[in-house]
Amino acid sequence: MPTPRRKLRPWRLIVPAATAVAAATALAACGSGDPAVSAADARTQAADLVKVLKIQDGADLGGDVTFKLGAALTLSGPSASNGESMQNAMKLAVGQIKAAGGPAIELSVKDIKGPDPVAAKQAASELASEGVPAKITSMGDGLGAMLADTDKSRILSLDGVGGAQVFTKGTEYFYGTRAVAPSDAVPGALEWFKKANPSGKTVGLVGVDLGPLNAAIQADMKAKFEAAGLTFNGLWETVAPTSQDYASMISKVKENEPDLLWVAFGGAAPGAFAAQAKSSGIKSQLLGIEFTDEAVKASKGVLDSDGFTFAMDYFNASEPANPLAKLFVDAYEKAYGSKPDFYAANAYEETLLIWDLVRRVVADGGDPGDSAELKAALEKDPVFASVYGGDAATAGELKIDLKTHGVSRRPMGVFEYRDGKVKELATYNVNGEDFRMAS
Repeated sequence: MPTPRRKLRPWRLIVPAATAVAAATALAACGSGDPAVSAADARTQAADLVKVLKIQDGADLGGDVTFKLGAALTLSGPSASNGESMQNAMKLAVGQIKAAGGPAIELSVKDIKGPDPVAAKQAASELASEGVPAKITSMGDGLGAMLADTDKSRILSLDGVGGAQVFTKGTEYFYGTRAVAPSDAVPGALEWFKKANPSGKTVGLVGVDLGPLNAAIQADMKAKFEAAGLTFNGLWETVAPTSQDYASMISKVKENEPDLLWVAFGGAAPGAFAAQAKSSGIKSQLLGIEFTDEAVKASKGVLDSDGFTFAMDYFNASEPANPLAKLFVDAYEKAYGSKPDFYAANAYEETLLIWDLVRRVVADGGDPGDSAELKAALEKDPVFASVYGGDAATAGELKIDLKTHGVSRRPMGVFEYRDGKVKELATYNVNGEDFRMAS
């Protein structure tokens, strides 16, 4: 369990040189996935972070706290690149927090593979035995496999990959910190489809097989199709999370092609599916639930030449929306030599959220190693800084819905990738609110 040390030190705007140097040493590249950050960069990033987060001079940042933070990530299998980028972002944030005068955050990272339910349950067991009070998690807490242990062990869990899926509801210590993919994006995406394809009437779906969880997701999606005045054509084909062989699935699509085909895969899989769909002659409008560079690579040129449309809360690293997003993108690119994807952005945002909760608990004289106190701090004020939204002068805002344990608002939209560039087609918020077609 995290243990407070003897005396808490308040923050001062000038980061002590020894602290910055120590943080820079901790951040220096010593192996795969470790960020390379110089002492000068560490000082600059720390000062900028405190300024962007608007932390008041004199506030206690938890510098005398050692905090053990768990992580349950897909570090192997077809989603390995997603887990790697999340781990990279967490390490970057941990270094920045320490350099800013914050707690020493020790990461305990577990691989949930594809995700694989056995690996996910093992990760949950190991993190519980280590006594971590909080974890950054993914894939709807391992596609549901970790949820029971999350509550049993009272580990405050933040999922910026799957979000608060219908099957996660009722898990007290679980919170989704992104729009639910695809559920939250569906109403706005269907509005876009009707405007862009007025003759389109039918909708089908291909995606990952979630076993007994499929029924709840299907019911939710069908209700949204009907509410939009579109018809579910009965096509609901799934494969195992670790599979990238879509031959049988594609033959079923060919037999019953909808006007709009949701491609409910993550990581590299949308690209692999799009390539196989093209070679088979499928004419449906494909609409993905996420987009990554890994999907582009897996498509072997198809996404570049034919384009790929997707609906999600997309993180545009080429045009950061606010100062916190810009700080993150610049630091990530310096540390790792590439722009971050949304997996990294969400993990970075969540690590800062944990730091915020630690500061709140410390300010109240509590124990930041007590997950119940962290959870109470979240529920008291469920608003946090975000790399999404905001403007050129102000960080965005992440607000947790205490009823659904998901996000109450989240900037998202429909986008098209083609030939190395992403173009905005429409923007909206949760449930299609504030819908606007791009000019």
